[in-house]
Amino acid sequence: MKWLALCVLAIIVVISLAVADGEVWEEDDHEVLIRSERGAKNRGKQECRYGKGAWSECDPKTNQRSRTLSLKKGNQTSCEPTKTIQKKCKKACRYEKGTWSECNVQSQMTRNDKLKPNSDTSCELTRQISKKCKAKNAKPTKDKKAPRRNRQ
Repeated sequence: MKWLALCVLAIIVVISLAVADGEVWEEDDHEVLIRSERGAKNRGKQECRYGKGAWSECDPKTNQRSRTLSLKKGNQTSCEPTKTIQKKCKKACRYEKGTWSECNVQSQMTRNDKLKPNSDTSCELTRQISKKCKAKNAKPTKDKKAPRRNRQ
């Protein structure tokens, strides 16, 4: 019985150390909450809440965009007044997908896509995608399984 209690206590200590270590981020649509360690006295008690700024335009040289977080709630001395977050830009060329054509003689089908508005000006206005047609006698799907044969 003592061993069981000792094991449970050890597991609780390990879990609490793992949870308390490092920064914890919580993010919603309007603000970011960052809890971070700030010395032994305030361990786990300090909360810094930041309001989100708008994302900047994509920098084509670095392929990154940035956003500034401003301190909304928290201690001015222990929380950074502003933080900057950077992340990769989304693809510059975005297309509206067309419909697939029928299979041609070479067992290929094609689709013509048109460039969406607000895409990069260096993108092609239309792109053509081709792919092989699936064979008519392809493997049966899950709904239409071939009957099983009994071994004899």
